[in-house]
Amino acid sequence: MRGSLYACALLLSGALLSGCSDSSTFVNDQLGCNDVRSFSVGNSTSGRLSSSDCLLQDGSAVDYYRVNVSGNRTLHVVLTSDEFNPYVVIMDRSGNVVAEEDNGGTGFSELVTNLPSDTYYIAATSFDVGDYGQYQLETQYE
Repeated sequence: MRGSLYACALLLSGALLSGCSDSSTFVNDQLGCNDVRSFSVGNSTSGRLSSSDCLLQDGSAVDYYRVNVSGNRTLHVVLTSDEFNPYVVIMDRSGNVVAEEDNGGTGFSELVTNLPSDTYYIAATSFDVGDYGQYQLETQYE
């Protein structure tokens, strides 16, 4: 696991929770990231990582997407880019890493994981610090 992503959603100043809250925003994030986009399973979106995005502790740009999973479902997430090595992570509402994948630098990162009904956060980022560019994020139930 890439430690910097995990640190992004963990403790701050002794608080039990500084990652994802029930209000679906990152509160008191030590990195100053309060930008979480709503996203529905079954859709796709284009995005762009840039130096003005939220940054992980290692300096990697990251975009966060909130998804609601209904029922015990298998979620399929694909992050692709022709401009950087994509790295995708799913976190629960407490900021715990549930699943992650970078697929070794082939221009895509793909996850298939079984999740109980709840709110989750998809982190779209690059495996290498300082890599920016366009990406496509797709989700669907298996």
